[in-house]
Amino acid sequence: MKKIAIYVLLILGVGFGSVSCGEKFLEVDYYSIVNPDGVYDDADNVFMGLMGVYNTLYTSDAYYIKPHPALANLPALDLQADGWDAEMSSHSWGVESKSDFFGQAWKYSYQQVVRANLFLADLEKVTSIDEKTKLIYESEARCIRAAAYYYLTINFSRVPMLMTGETYATAPEKARPETNDEAWDTIKKDFEYAAQHLDWKPADNQIGRFTKTAALAYAAKANMYLGDYETAKKQLKDVIDHSGKKLNPVHGMLHWVDNPDSEETVWEVSFPHFPKMGWDVWSYAKNNDNRYFAMQTKAREYGGWGDATVTYEYVRSFEEGDKRLMYNVACWWGDHGDTNPYTKETIGLNPIYAEHFMDNAEGMPNNHGMKWWKNTDVYGAHSVQLIRFTGVLLDYAECCFRTNSANDGWNAIKQVRNRAWGNLEVGHDPNGKSFQAFPVELLNTAVVEVPDAQTAYAEYKAAKGYTSDLWVVALTQERRKEFLQEFSFWYDLCRMDLVEEWLNCEYPKNGGASYYNTKTKQYIIPKPDKDGFVSKNQPWRDATPAERENLIPVTARDWDWNPIHLVYPIPTSELTANPLCKQNEGY
Repeated sequence: MKKIAIYVLLILGVGFGSVSCGEKFLEVDYYSIVNPDGVYDDADNVFMGLMGVYNTLYTSDAYYIKPHPALANLPALDLQADGWDAEMSSHSWGVESKSDFFGQAWKYSYQQVVRANLFLADLEKVTSIDEKTKLIYESEARCIRAAAYYYLTINFSRVPMLMTGETYATAPEKARPETNDEAWDTIKKDFEYAAQHLDWKPADNQIGRFTKTAALAYAAKANMYLGDYETAKKQLKDVIDHSGKKLNPVHGMLHWVDNPDSEETVWEVSFPHFPKMGWDVWSYAKNNDNRYFAMQTKAREYGGWGDATVTYEYVRSFEEGDKRLMYNVACWWGDHGDTNPYTKETIGLNPIYAEHFMDNAEGMPNNHGMKWWKNTDVYGAHSVQLIRFTGVLLDYAECCFRTNSANDGWNAIKQVRNRAWGNLEVGHDPNGKSFQAFPVELLNTAVVEVPDAQTAYAEYKAAKGYTSDLWVVALTQERRKEFLQEFSFWYDLCRMDLVEEWLNCEYPKNGGASYYNTKTKQYIIPKPDKDGFVSKNQPWRDATPAERENLIPVTARDWDWNPIHLVYPIPTSELTANPLCKQNEGY
């Protein structure tokens, strides 16, 4: 009889700290190997086995989290990258990405699948827990497996689908499903099964476990991929009406430190604050995910290791009064920079960083995402929200537009925009949720008028030259403003077949220009200096004050859109190991 490895979320008996409302994190003791007989006979060990499945959400090496914001953002261009990651922003990736994003996504997703499959197979033989508990454990494990397949499928199209009891050892050669619909049907069945047996709240009030809320939201998304918008709409409406989830009143609190399972959270990898979250963090939390969201995303001017640089096109896309820009991006405006309201660090105080583009960072734009740059710690306690209530509302809006319920669709968008303009902040105190105080001086003290979405986006559509329906433009722009630096935007563009139009309207080819003259309607390509160095800032540096009034910085693009990039290439290691798995077309 085989042994199964049981890894748990907590190491050496260290438990997650309790949080408000009587909810707590999963608290179990450490075991490395549990004999199957013990699992079958002891209810505590069955729970430990389930925790071993959850652990796959947390374990990784290097800086590769699961899912990764690079894959969900960089090809859409609003979020930029230099170094190895630059291939994602220039659409120049090949079968083997320089940063190994594809291989890591594949590796860790199948770790989830295999651990879930082993647990589910052993769970069938368990007699030490009651049937209701057994159904809950089965549902949670199936959700973890389905979440892995969801991630694999949005990245690589259909993939080999190992099911209960199967691993690469027992099924080393397995073909991909014949169609994407077959893959999505398998995924939705796991989530819909779970939604029948899970509650809206996590079992035993343990934050970090799958719920009916998360299962329904994922099932709805799978149904959207299948084109079944009526079913998806009903599932999303169920979440809206019965889950108890709602918009966080303050957009700036969405990714707040030490605020797991907030009112907005639908599904996240929960991560609370631990003592000593400095260089010795490993003594308290075996979770590499936190490494990405602190030092990795603060501005380089202040010691960040990679930063989350944002384009000027993104910055200019905001309407006046939309507070999402202020809460999420510290910008450079040509003669001054924003101050990060959470850390009080100002862009451009160092003369090296006092220009539109950072020459010392391969010309990246000098705008910096702040969703996880909210404190100065080496590591940060940021829970990774993979689905939040805003996403549910906007997915619901899409389903409404597609099923002749346009008024309901616009109303959902209106709710999102009402929060964006700060009207839910009025009279709300965001503090008391964590060890760090929110800067309350940023909050609205009175309700303001929100521009009508249909009017605003009709003007935007005409200005940019979109040909898609107005609701498509509105929904895409709202997702753009909400989910920068998160985990869904690029995939929605691909799912809706909007990438080519998006690039043509938002990031048209310009021969590699870094500035656009709004008066002459000409793009300006930077010229090399006497040493042959090309600075994207050169057109601005050489312009007169009068000329600068007409110059706006733009994203250089000298490459064509290739439709094969709607999905990523399957890693060579998988093709070599499994000859029945065929590469995606064009790679």
